[in-house]
Amino acid sequence: MAAVLRVPENAAKEVVLVYKYTKAEGVAKLETGTDAALEVSGEKVDGVATICKYLVSKTQPELLGDGKENQAEVEEWSNWAITTFKSAASKEVHAGLQKLNGHLTARTFLVSNQLSLADLIAFAHVHQVSKNLRVTTTPNVLRWFDLIQNIVVIKNNLTKDFAPLEINLNDVPEPAVAAPKDKKKDKKSDKKDEKKGDKKDEKKGDKAEEGGKKDKKKDKKDKKEKKEKKPAAPAAPEQPPFTRLDIRVGYIRSCKKHEAADALYVEEIDCGDGEGVYRTIVSGLVKWYPVEEMQNRWVIVMANLKPASMRGIKSEGMVLCATAPDGSKVELLSPVDTSKVKPGDRIYIEGLEGEPEKVLPPKKKYFEAVQPDFNTKDDKIAYYQDKPFLIKTASGPVQCQVATVQGGGIK
Repeated sequence: MAAVLRVPENAAKEVVLVYKYTKAEGVAKLETGTDAALEVSGEKVDGVATICKYLVSKTQPELLGDGKENQAEVEEWSNWAITTFKSAASKEVHAGLQKLNGHLTARTFLVSNQLSLADLIAFAHVHQVSKNLRVTTTPNVLRWFDLIQNIVVIKNNLTKDFAPLEINLNDVPEPAVAAPKDKKKDKKSDKKDEKKGDKKDEKKGDKAEEGGKKDKKKDKKDKKEKKEKKPAAPAAPEQPPFTRLDIRVGYIRSCKKHEAADALYVEEIDCGDGEGVYRTIVSGLVKWYPVEEMQNRWVIVMANLKPASMRGIKSEGMVLCATAPDGSKVELLSPVDTSKVKPGDRIYIEGLEGEPEKVLPPKKKYFEAVQPDFNTKDDKIAYYQDKPFLIKTASGPVQCQVATVQGGGIK
């Protein structure tokens, strides 16, 4: 018996988001009901958190977090979002947004350095109270909200269920840095010393007073000279974010199923790091490729992401894929002409210059800033905005392609 997911109309938005983002149509049939409930093999699963967790475990288990610690944190933040924003009281909503804002001060996502179930659930709830978001009080929530709505909602054509919020990140202030306390103490002690010095000077004779005035004038002159600002040096041109990414040609030497996750493959990929040096990369492609087609094939690898544990195995990169607009296909990127490339050849965009980071700092969000503009067009070639991905080879530039996906997003 096929599973059936029943969701009330215009309610349980977090369940709807998880269901549609993870493309769980193959797991359960979506119907309208009075309460959010999942029926699997005649047994009923209640509770939105439990339902969301079940759907993710069957589709994209990596969203549950890597390792027991992160998995526990994902569950904690998921439950927190559901209970905190369940109330419509403005006081509780405000307090919840403030807690979220503080947590996201130095984070890209709620848990670890990757998207998780907690982000999906929290986003669905914050979306319903988005009128309360302010650049002055919740700048970090706004940055996070804009990221999630781009990589989850807009990229996957879910705007009918979650209307995008117009956010101009240029208006969002940087987090304020508190002045060190010791500086304030120094200022107070300086003022006390000045007052003591003034009292002593008053007790001195006329000559001493005259000399004191001269000293004060000299001190004021010195202070003015110190206060004079030096002309600002011309700002260095900012490096284009795309050039900070290390996107390379890779060659899958071997691939096998992840022992602890049915939806994941574990690949050994030659990324040109040196003779006999290969990377272990974990990918959620079991649904899209049989293991036989994952052997001995050319791919395009995002090579300078911070390594992350995926169900107990450290993944040292990410293979780039294009997803069809309707979510029906996911296809690996590969060089158009594999005879001209070798593992480690870099991808570049014409007109953009700069050296890649050794490891992308998660707080800077360089990948998140440019990834929404990765796409394929009618020619099935990979693009950044309207410029093609180009592989730098000894015999000239080579483009990147997918087999059939047109007008898809790339990640």
